[in-house]
Amino acid sequence: MRIAYCTNELWKGGGTERVLTTKVNWLCRQKGIEVYVIVLQDGRQPFFKLDDAVRLVELPVGTMQKKAYAEALKKALEDIDPDVTVAVSGLAVDVLPEFRWPCVMEFHYTRNFLVNFVRGIRNLRFKPLHVLKMRYLQWILARKARKFDRFVGLTERDVELWGHPKNMTYVHNPLSFRSERKSDCKKKVIISVGSWTPAKGMDRLLEAFGPLSALYPDWRVELYGSGQDEALLKEIIRNYGMESRVTLNAPVKNIGERLVEASIYAFPSRSDGFGLVITEAMECGLPTVAMDCPCGPCEIVTSRTGIVVPNDDVDAFRTALKRLMDDPDLRMSMGRQAVKEVARFYPDSIMPKWLDIFKGVNARHQ
Repeated sequence: MRIAYCTNELWKGGGTERVLTTKVNWLCRQKGIEVYVIVLQDGRQPFFKLDDAVRLVELPVGTMQKKAYAEALKKALEDIDPDVTVAVSGLAVDVLPEFRWPCVMEFHYTRNFLVNFVRGIRNLRFKPLHVLKMRYLQWILARKARKFDRFVGLTERDVELWGHPKNMTYVHNPLSFRSERKSDCKKKVIISVGSWTPAKGMDRLLEAFGPLSALYPDWRVELYGSGQDEALLKEIIRNYGMESRVTLNAPVKNIGERLVEASIYAFPSRSDGFGLVITEAMECGLPTVAMDCPCGPCEIVTSRTGIVVPNDDVDAFRTALKRLMDDPDLRMSMGRQAVKEVARFYPDSIMPKWLDIFKGVNARHQ
């Protein structure tokens, strides 16, 4: 079976790139499977390591115009002649259903991610109008998704938000790495990883930790990411006078090395397709405190492995953090259980579901 993934790029260090790399690296090691990843040519190397067996195809496209992209992509696919094509991001979502090959759309967000993103922007003028525009864009996306043989989300809850389209199913993201080292949950460090954007809610974490920072001067928060909210985060840090207890760090490739040096994973997202980093934290032996945002945390974190609080409830988030900060035995117990429960997200558990989808789509085109 030949599988062709289509995405804009792999040079970014975000969750989509991490997940796609994990998937294709697993697939190319299976007997009888060839994997191609088609990207726009820009001279930059993939952020995460691709297996040597994965064929990377760069399209010589100078612009992002639909017509030029469609022509270049069609030529590449004619050379590959795949058994199934997969739209990950970009213009592939628009053009793949126009071609003759079986096509799957994998969706790395949640249905309302655009609306949730806009709602999370502070001091945005004419916010209701922007929300209305995002709802229109979501409607357009839903129409595009219906054209694919299979539309694959990340969570059961998101399928419900989409209204159970006939061609939709879901598959959780596979864990991106394994860690021999585990946290002992004794270091007084709270860690969170993700872009510094309204959707990821890092401002909510800092607002929750702010009143605790003076009460727990030996605890600190480590954030890893980048994005448009950096100035806002720095402002919150200054307002609470916690410059010595909060660190803003650039993204790193080996996040597991940072996770094992922490004791609590904080997940403050306003909106998230899944929450891959929660599973990474579990693999490293961390308990999680999470906002119950749409859509991932409630399908990952159990009462044995962490605490999920109502979305938007910063006070409850603070209380949950404090509970774990006060109770090292609870942290260690939840961390040990997290290591056990994360096995259901290992690639060997997740990726056979994708193979079943690909085989089913291909069979319907025979």
